[in-house]
Amino acid sequence: MPEARARFVSVLTGVLAVVSVFALGAVPSVLAQPVDHAALDALEADIVRAEDVSAIKRLQRAYGYYLDKGMWADLAALFADDAVANYPAGVFVGIDSIGRHLFLNVGGVEIGETGLGGGRLYNHMSIQPVVHLDPGGETAKGRWRAVAMFGNFGGTGTWAEGVYEMTYVKDDGVWKIRTLDYHSGFAAAYETGWVPPEESAGSPRGPRNLPHAPDRPRDMPCEGFPAACLAPFHYDNPGTGDGGFLWVDRGPGAIEGSGDVTERAEPLVLRAERLAAETEIENLQRIYGFYVDQGHWSEAASLFAESGTIEIGLQGVYRGPERIERLLSLEGPHGLGDGWLNDRVQLQIVVTVGEDGRTAKSRSRELGMTGVYESHAHWSEGIYENTYIKEDGVWKYRSMRFYPTFVASYEGGWTGDAQPLPGPSDTAPPDALPTEIYEIYPAAHIPPYHYVNPASGTEPVYPAGAGRPSRAAIRAATARVEHPDGRAPRFRLDESNVAGAVAEAARLVARFRDYHEIENLESAYGFYLDKNLWDDLADLFAADSSMELAQRGIYSGPGRVRGFLLNVFGRGGEGPVEGQLGNHLQWQPVITVSPDGTTAKIRSRMFQQMSRGGRASMGAAIYENEAVKEDGRWKLSSVHAYNTWGAGYDTGWVTGASGFVPGPSADFPPDAPPSFEFQMWPNVYQKPYHYEHPVTGDRP
Repeated sequence: MPEARARFVSVLTGVLAVVSVFALGAVPSVLAQPVDHAALDALEADIVRAEDVSAIKRLQRAYGYYLDKGMWADLAALFADDAVANYPAGVFVGIDSIGRHLFLNVGGVEIGETGLGGGRLYNHMSIQPVVHLDPGGETAKGRWRAVAMFGNFGGTGTWAEGVYEMTYVKDDGVWKIRTLDYHSGFAAAYETGWVPPEESAGSPRGPRNLPHAPDRPRDMPCEGFPAACLAPFHYDNPGTGDGGFLWVDRGPGAIEGSGDVTERAEPLVLRAERLAAETEIENLQRIYGFYVDQGHWSEAASLFAESGTIEIGLQGVYRGPERIERLLSLEGPHGLGDGWLNDRVQLQIVVTVGEDGRTAKSRSRELGMTGVYESHAHWSEGIYENTYIKEDGVWKYRSMRFYPTFVASYEGGWTGDAQPLPGPSDTAPPDALPTEIYEIYPAAHIPPYHYVNPASGTEPVYPAGAGRPSRAAIRAATARVEHPDGRAPRFRLDESNVAGAVAEAARLVARFRDYHEIENLESAYGFYLDKNLWDDLADLFAADSSMELAQRGIYSGPGRVRGFLLNVFGRGGEGPVEGQLGNHLQWQPVITVSPDGTTAKIRSRMFQQMSRGGRASMGAAIYENEAVKEDGRWKLSSVHAYNTWGAGYDTGWVTGASGFVPGPSADFPPDAPPSFEFQMWPNVYQKPYHYEHPVTGDRP
């Protein structure tokens, strides 16, 4: 059984499932330990902490989705009563003032109204999280990157980027936003891209005459690019301090269980299994995106169950892996080929696992950068609402539903071009007609949510008119996922299997923690790289580590990595530089933790937003990194970037692609030559995957 398939084998599907995991040596010796309430207290404490991390990420990602669609009531409900929001327009104190700001100032609607209306795009992507629970577990902190694409059709379009530094509070068991500090990175007109604002029509500041005035002026140390601005970090360096831990272990605390040990253990085991399912499904969605990127249509289709379906826009419904592969292959040749770009970035995943642990749903978004060299290029964005089933211990898609938000040419952008959705293909007709007919931008449309508001627990407040999904679509999104083999009886624990089940549950929760600590590590890497914080960046590396970027060769050992970062990559400078933008967005991590939790591999994506000398440029790369746990703290043991494309913003990737790759430095030569040689787009090359196919166990 491949490692990827064995990792999260269910302990709830029968005794044999538990035994098979133990037989692989995943949890030796602990099986002989008896289960008592002290052991369950510790397990429950860790489960609660892990569920808190999951809830906080769900809260922040929901914030981005509600903001996208002008769902002001749902957005306001995410804040605590005494919350403080430090927005570009000023500081708003208390949930009433924050709500009025959202309705009146941002939405431009009366209190209680919702929706954006036609012609307005307001996409806000919430990405790159660094989340930590505070001691005691009642408060938490988070750092997130926001990337926004907004404007009015036929008017002006704007790019914006910045950092949210958040604090959260657990209010009667429900996580809410207590403070929001938005630190602007840049704002710039679509036509010019991310150049200094004095050369751009974009503005990072909001209007001064607001229907609802702020409670006090904005309080920020700086307003970002072109200033040499550094938003404060809520955490110390993950490689050297407590910032490397998702939470600080302080024992089970107030949890003191009683009663029958076996009866108490059973729901804890199920909760651990559901936490493991969340990370596996996040990986699955991101893996799908990487397969589609490289034109691996068969591999993408093989992620679906035999009864699985896909529906993209208005193209109709396709059933089964073979038919799904036929639909996907309409995008281009297998493996793509030179001149084809099909970047489909998978972001902002919200996973809801069913009570049975065998079904699940997710909402996520896709940012598209596609085209054919010297022919055409497009931006696109949309929302997935997917369902999943677990068969033989493996998660698969039961259904995939993609709702495009907009499709626009690179030349026109989202304010100058809005392309309609294609209908069913004549080349490969669908198995069924579209289940819902709707219009996309410049019209307004909200894909239905499968989940309730994470703070209020109520159904979303959809607009009364334009943009509201149909009642049938809402019912379909919220309906229970049916498993093909029905509702199998829940596995029952008894004295013969409770010790093994509890040991495996503890392992699953530990791997959940590892997964999110590694995501923190990867995100911190990007935030340090953005601002030329080379010493902080180097502190993320393990004692036995290496780095290989842009075919500059391999630098081995932390001292050589530090020297490379400062002398070659940083050109001798430390810290942000006025008039220079060097964003390296980190997104779409596929994190594979070893069963024993000592090593891990990470595939992720990087997107550059660069500006020097008044010229904006952009680029992309795939990372295949490795991490190791040193003294309980995750560090990077290998960083290897496979650059894919680069281009000037003025021309875009379709006509302005630059195939330049720096190569080894003569002034600070590497320890070894590049281990993998490539040419960038319009040349297309296959990047290696560290993981096997989650369903078939094969590699492309």
